[in-house]
Amino acid sequence: MKTKTEIILVVLKVLALIAAIGFSIECGAELLTFVSSFINPGWAKNVLGASKQWFQVREYSTLYFSFGMSLIILASALKATVWYIMFDLLLKLQLRSPFSMVVSKKLEKLAYLLLAVWVLMAFIGKTYLHYVVESTGITLTDFNNGDEYLFIAGIVYIISQIFRRGIELQTENDLTV
Repeated sequence: MKTKTEIILVVLKVLALIAAIGFSIECGAELLTFVSSFINPGWAKNVLGASKQWFQVREYSTLYFSFGMSLIILASALKATVWYIMFDLLLKLQLRSPFSMVVSKKLEKLAYLLLAVWVLMAFIGKTYLHYVVESTGITLTDFNNGDEYLFIAGIVYIISQIFRRGIELQTENDLTV
């Protein structure tokens, strides 16, 4: 019979996989909208999730539209990658010996990706949105501050360092015995 912790880890694996698939679909839909906006703009406006404000920007300048959509697609791709790495981390996590270098490195990679999402959303995205609003007068609301990503990145990085210290203690303990 599985312990409560093992059941929770299985549920978390499934949720991480669902989130990775969901963000991958979102990224694909945004990519489809972007590409189809050059082939058939009328159809692309009606695609689920297409932002009407970005199509107003497209009428003003395809360069502004292309760069903005590229940022949105990149943010979605990074979020999908974060969840895929989380799923992979949960697959690699062994309850018998949780402190492994593989898990520690995955946690650290996850923290850096979360930091990249924050930089993309909080600095690059917000700065670009402000520039587009000033240039075109069209109000855009596609990027949030992303402050939660900075907070989570910090927590995940701290946990990765705790895992690294756990590996050191486990190694010392193995040498002592």
